[in-house]
Amino acid sequence: MLEILKLRLQTGTVTTGYPAKPDIAPEGFRGKPEILSDMCTYCGKCMNACPPGVIWLTEEIGEKILTLSYCGCIFCGRCEDVCPYGAIKLTREYEIASKTKDDLLTIIRRKL
Repeated sequence: MLEILKLRLQTGTVTTGYPAKPDIAPEGFRGKPEILSDMCTYCGKCMNACPPGVIWLTEEIGEKILTLSYCGCIFCGRCEDVCPYGAIKLTREYEIASKTKDDLLTIIRRKL
């Protein structure tokens, strides 16, 4: 037991300073999806491929609306895989806590 205590004292602190110093996710990490509105054609392929169904494509008078909700997003990356135009990219951002569900919506619009 004294050996364990001695080893622990020699090792020192090995934890990070999170949250004061944010951790950077490694390359290839599947974080929050981001929609690039200037590249999106509103084809709906991302909506059809989304396993939890958190992407909606709707039409109102004179415009198309694409909505992505992070509330149920599982960060699987299927939306990025199926988008033929590269309009959805997975970022390395993983901190998406919010006080309201409305803050966890990404909405893009295009006039017809």
